[in-house]
Amino acid sequence: MKKAILVGASPFQDDSFLDQDAYFVSCDGGYLPFLRREKEPDLFIGDFDTLDASELKHPKEVITLPTVKDDTDIFFAIKLLLQRGFQQFEFYGCLGNKLDHTLGNISLLSYLKDHEAKGILFDDENMILLLSQESLSFPDTCKGMISLFSFTEKCENVTLSHLKYELDHATLSSSIPLGISNEFLSQEAKIEVGKGKLLLVTNKKNIPIQK
Repeated sequence: MKKAILVGASPFQDDSFLDQDAYFVSCDGGYLPFLRREKEPDLFIGDFDTLDASELKHPKEVITLPTVKDDTDIFFAIKLLLQRGFQQFEFYGCLGNKLDHTLGNISLLSYLKDHEAKGILFDDENMILLLSQESLSFPDTCKGMISLFSFTEKCENVTLSHLKYELDHATLSSSIPLGISNEFLSQEAKIEVGKGKLLLVTNKKNIPIQK
């Protein structure tokens, strides 16, 4: 599965993800971490509202966007990469800073699901991902909190196994935050969603089991 890593303009400290073997996209001010590392992204996309054009050096590909447009730089990049066959996305520098952009970027996880692609948002501490009519397991090494929110009006047939607070084919509502601050129990945990879209927030070290 082709993986793309998209970097936005929100500040972060841990840039170790830049050492991964992936296709890198910097979105406007998301170019600055590459500049500090003296590393060029595979693709630069932006309208230069968070980056001075004079700072741009030699990305492998550059797409300049107009400042007046319907799509954010991140959303434009997602659409383009889906057309190019990418199915797995990681996002850094896309949480915090501007609340409206944070909410917008979270909504893009739903867009990716609708297009049969996977996305994970990271900041220095957390990761956010979305489940829809599927299950996900976490190894017994996971620690701390995990919070679950119904991203759609309802999430039906939600089952949580081997977490502090378990559910059995329950219905979660977008207007009631019942799933906030659950806890791992040093057991392999499993989350299942029958219908709807369920948003997960946990520490970025709690990497789910890949199947």
